[in-house]
Amino acid sequence: MASNKRLATIVDPTNNFPLECVIRRVFRSSRDEECMLLCPVDTPVQILKSTNVYGWSAVNDEEVESILPAAAYALAKIHMHLVYSGFCYTARGGFCYSEDDIFDFHTGNLLLFFLLIHVCYISDDGQDVDGLPTEGVEITCFHMDGAHYMIYTPSNPLLFVAVKDQNGQLQIADDDLLEDPAIISAIDEETEFNALVEEEDALLESLIMGER
Repeated sequence: MASNKRLATIVDPTNNFPLECVIRRVFRSSRDEECMLLCPVDTPVQILKSTNVYGWSAVNDEEVESILPAAAYALAKIHMHLVYSGFCYTARGGFCYSEDDIFDFHTGNLLLFFLLIHVCYISDDGQDVDGLPTEGVEITCFHMDGAHYMIYTPSNPLLFVAVKDQNGQLQIADDDLLEDPAIISAIDEETEFNALVEEEDALLESLIMGER
């Protein structure tokens, strides 16, 4: 559990819903603005619909609202709770997966968009992918009115940049600020840190398996 000092809440101005996040890094922009690299506390989720042509496609906003009760029930059956968070839907509860559970959306002809706006998604090679995750993990599936739906989450951390305004309130960084060298440097450092953590975990797992 993260310390309260490492948590921050940012409010979606379109619906006033909060999104609770873990503060991954605090730094200053080249314009001396206080910035934070944030990661949602709960698991970001997207609902996809099975199609005969493309495999999976993103569900539009109108359809999402109509299937949310069914999605919430599907998550509840695996002891997870659907949260109406700001900027995106999230799921609260324990969720574990292995590398074998990750699939590549590009190879599956998946048409998708993620509900987070102005997201800095950190991929395996450290490049910004304009908020579109290329790999994800299926959390659960459900059926409704003859259609098949999947609830998935990106396999890598979903990070975005927030900046404090003149009133001390956190706001999502605009596109121009995302090109700031200080922000790019912070994202690169976080990418390198995540890669080191993954390498250590893999090494520890191999040592444990070797002892067996």
